[in-house]
Amino acid sequence: MKRIIFYTLIFLIACIAGVHAQTFFPTYGTPCTNCVPASYEIVSGAPTISNPTGVGGNAQNPWYDAIPNPPTSQTNMSLPPVQQKSFMCLKNGNASNDKVQVIVTGFVQGQKYGFNYAMLPLRTLLSAYGASATVTVSSTGGSVFGSKTTSLNGLVNKDWVYETVYFTAVSTTLVFTFSSATANGNSGYVGFDIDKYAFNCILPTDQVVLKRNVITTRYACESVPLNTIIASITPPKAEPVWQKSSTPSTGGANLTTGKASVNPYYAFFYAADMKCYNTQTSTASLMVTKVETQVPLTQSSISNTCPESFVDLVPLATQLSVVDPYKEQIRWFKNNNHQGVPVDANQATSSGDYFAFYYNFVENCYSTDLSTAKVTVTIKACCAAGTAQVALMTSTAFNSCPATTVNLNNSTVNNQPQGASLVWFKDASHTVAVADPTKAGAGSYYAFYKDNVTGCFNTDLSTSKLTVSINACETKVNLNLKVFLQGATTQENGVATMRNDLQKFPTSVSTYGLLPTQDPYGGGEVFADINSTLFEDKIVDWVRVEIRSMQNPSAILESKSLLLRSDGSVVDKDGFAPKFNPQFGGVRIAVKHRNHLAVLGLGIVSFSAGTVNYDFSTSLSKAYNVGAPAQMVLTSGVWCMPMGDVQQDYAVDNVDYAIFDNSFNNGDFGTYSNQDLNLDGLVDNVDYSFFDFSFNSGFFSTLINY
Repeated sequence: MKRIIFYTLIFLIACIAGVHAQTFFPTYGTPCTNCVPASYEIVSGAPTISNPTGVGGNAQNPWYDAIPNPPTSQTNMSLPPVQQKSFMCLKNGNASNDKVQVIVTGFVQGQKYGFNYAMLPLRTLLSAYGASATVTVSSTGGSVFGSKTTSLNGLVNKDWVYETVYFTAVSTTLVFTFSSATANGNSGYVGFDIDKYAFNCILPTDQVVLKRNVITTRYACESVPLNTIIASITPPKAEPVWQKSSTPSTGGANLTTGKASVNPYYAFFYAADMKCYNTQTSTASLMVTKVETQVPLTQSSISNTCPESFVDLVPLATQLSVVDPYKEQIRWFKNNNHQGVPVDANQATSSGDYFAFYYNFVENCYSTDLSTAKVTVTIKACCAAGTAQVALMTSTAFNSCPATTVNLNNSTVNNQPQGASLVWFKDASHTVAVADPTKAGAGSYYAFYKDNVTGCFNTDLSTSKLTVSINACETKVNLNLKVFLQGATTQENGVATMRNDLQKFPTSVSTYGLLPTQDPYGGGEVFADINSTLFEDKIVDWVRVEIRSMQNPSAILESKSLLLRSDGSVVDKDGFAPKFNPQFGGVRIAVKHRNHLAVLGLGIVSFSAGTVNYDFSTSLSKAYNVGAPAQMVLTSGVWCMPMGDVQQDYAVDNVDYAIFDNSFNNGDFGTYSNQDLNLDGLVDNVDYSFFDFSFNSGFFSTLINY
């Protein structure tokens, strides 16, 4: 610990001294005349950006000698082709006095720097060689605190001359000025070549101090963060990096993570903007070692606890293990070398040996290839019925009319085990079974769970009792039926209604009514008061209603002769909705009238109890249709049965025409006639017009198919 503190203090002192990295503006650019590289500015004269071809890159003004490429061209800067091998060129003499400067920021006050640059004396066919080059470092206020003039001999110096000027920064922003001179009043040129990384590396040379020299990992594949091992304080504008060699290489990989290896990793501090390391030989080495790790277990064997038919392996391993949930987990296999697919550790359902492994799901590898963390699992057979009492949601049940029994199996339970059935007995000790649980009468019944394979019960004494009560049921179906006849339909106050002219037709001075007291369909129904209007009971006529099979409409299950009121409702003689026998299958309703086309309704799935409503007048689609014309016509805003089928053969045809024509020619009056289509007691021109419409429309009922 004292040693770490000592090295830390050394680093702190180095940081206080101003450890800093610095870059410069390079001198390459696109060749041109009277110009300078990016960020530079002309102080005087007409400097150029030149290349080995000539002044300003101009082949018409070539150099006297073949000149070497500038040093920066040797570095991989990925410059555009036109900028490659370029450098800044200053001319002096014969009224030429090229001088340029560049302002650079980011210096640390009080820090000593070494600035590196290269120069080359140059001449053209018409000039002499430049004799010297001067670099001056000053503050923005003009105070010079670094300067160097280098003598050059073009006859001797045929290659670039390297130079370094040292200075101590007096401020964070400095001005670098470049100029040249030529002897004996002649004109001459000097080339300047400066790289981006122009300053000497000034990182402290102390070795990186590590907290320890060995770290371990469970996994060969794991990428271990290396920087967490560093105890030193990182110098400003530097970063800790690792390499696989103790000698750093700027072309090598600077690592921050490492995997288990037989070779160590070496730590460095690296200044990216100066491309330099704190040392050329690192002694800060770290070994990353894989330690094969077995999963510790709390026990080596386990059995299931009935009624469960599986065991949970997870608690056996997690109680003693420290696992990072962000990168690893414990996996179980039925072999010791993690082959195949891992098992579901929460539900191990078969007997045998199970092996645990640490698994790194980020890097996809295991802590060992041969596990010794073994658990032997034994799965005992259990009664699938379990031991819990059947949890009935209710203790009472009642029949739903028209049914006169209760289906015990419809009782809701919330704890039925898999592999077991719900069974019923008349006693609590499962000795007297219910013969048919789907048809239970009044009484008490006891529920049990029974294993589907072994036949065992959940208990020998059930407390799950269901008391069944049977309510008396209405055995008939009430049919609220509505239908309109085209011939009788009109409007009153904007509401569709049917005339009851036949009921109120005067037959003498004191008597009324043409409606027959016995139904005209042979049903044997008699209603002596059919022509009475004493109670405003407006009867239009008799109709025949048939209950037919939905699947086979030709099968008539029941039929009745009933009364049609002016509002379209069909009632029995008592004035209430007719009652029909329940049918335990789908039905269709057919309505017939003595001079209108019969209509057949859509399928009604349930016709077994209660009240059934059906209204033909609301939509054309309420009439079933198979290969026939429209089955109803729209009159006064309601859909009606079409008139004209006077002989009741499901079609308005020539036979109907002949019958109607005979009655029309006889001038039938004050009679209950099938040819009286509008039901007003007369066979006249109005009826003729109605019949003509239906006849020409070619109406026929879909019942003709049945």
